[in-house]
Amino acid sequence: MKPFFAHGKLLISAEYMVLHGSQALALPLHKGQTLQRLRSEDRNVFSWDAYQADNRWFNAKFNPATLGILETSDRQKAENLQLLIRSIIEMDPSFQKELFTWNVETMLEFSPLWGFGSSSTLIALMAEWAEINPLDLHFRVSDGSGYDVACAVAERPILYKLREDGPHYRQVMFKPPFANNLYFVWLGKKQSTAEHLVEMAEKINPGYPEILHFSTLTQQMTEATELSEFRQLMEEHEAKLSELIKLDRVSETRFPELPGSVKSLGAWGGDFVMIATESNSETLYNYLDKKGFKTIFRYNDLVYDAERNK
Repeated sequence: MKPFFAHGKLLISAEYMVLHGSQALALPLHKGQTLQRLRSEDRNVFSWDAYQADNRWFNAKFNPATLGILETSDRQKAENLQLLIRSIIEMDPSFQKELFTWNVETMLEFSPLWGFGSSSTLIALMAEWAEINPLDLHFRVSDGSGYDVACAVAERPILYKLREDGPHYRQVMFKPPFANNLYFVWLGKKQSTAEHLVEMAEKINPGYPEILHFSTLTQQMTEATELSEFRQLMEEHEAKLSELIKLDRVSETRFPELPGSVKSLGAWGGDFVMIATESNSETLYNYLDKKGFKTIFRYNDLVYDAERNK
């Protein structure tokens, strides 16, 4: 049986502000997560095994009739999965019979520490299995904006916006001619998304001018054709958001004397940053190596676009 697949994600603009209605640019990734159903040999147990590379990083067994947790390697993850499955059953009660028929193996193509969307890809995978709307499922189990779930099922970059009537997004032709000058670097720390969003929600209360400003920056970044213009927009975005959320820019705290521009992606303080530079890759890699940054991706090696990848 063919496995389901969902894309990982990176949020390029309007982090935090997307929750308040700003338009955001987000990128689906080559790397994602697959879900494979395996015929169950014991109708009294629904088994779940999650792998990353050759490592089983999570497993759980449930009672398929009650969804009670029988055993698990991580209680919190098992409870999150339990909530997700129960939410699906609330949306479509007939899904419960699947738990008596199948066990599940998932394969994560990236480290769960990277913030590429282990949770959002899982929501998209389960929605595909249950044949329900992935964003409807997302909003039952999460307070996030949902851009990451939209990315999980997208075929190219998206512009995403929350409106009063719900989420709206469209796929866009974001193919920067300076893509070879863009890099993504892992900061070596996983940011807890749910806890961080609660903390930041209490810290900022943007008005319409701020919401509009970040929407405009997003549109300008999407349409930029010159690296110098894109770098200027990155730096303006960082400066404005730093002022709003009262956190130091990553260029000041982690990348002094960087030969280029750097922008936080998603939650500030963890996960990935984007670097735009005119310097050659050897110069940049030497700089990053001296700073202790080892996980680096070039734009075209990481970002998925169905048109480009035909």
